[in-house]
Amino acid sequence: MSDNKVLRKIRNEIIDCGKDTRYKLGGYTFVLNGLEYFLTGLGEKRHVTGQELSAGLAEFAYTQYGVMAHDTLHHWGIESTNDFGYVVYNLIAIELMSRREEDSLEDFFGVFDLADYFRNKEPFKIDFEYVRRVRGA
Repeated sequence: MSDNKVLRKIRNEIIDCGKDTRYKLGGYTFVLNGLEYFLTGLGEKRHVTGQELSAGLAEFAYTQYGVMAHDTLHHWGIESTNDFGYVVYNLIAIELMSRREEDSLEDFFGVFDLADYFRNKEPFKIDFEYVRRVRGA
């Protein structure tokens, strides 16, 4: 399915029809892209748990948006790993993602605190050893 068809499907079957207006389109595309990012990092296409995907999406957000990751997710309506789950299950409902019988929405609940995750990241790390070498050269 092309990107435009995916976007239209999300708009038509989730957002515009009022099924779930908590999340903006960017949040849905973020989750789809984040899943792809996470699977690429694993080096294999396989099923992932809600806990694994939550961690992968947080890492993807930080990789993409750095110190603005939390604000960007907030703009899309995503405040917690619970929200990752709601977005995923909305995508499952319109057959853009799939689940196994043992999977549940609750697998995403309270996995970790997103605000703490981003607050504890080092936005800038200076390699002082490199600086010393360059200055000494």
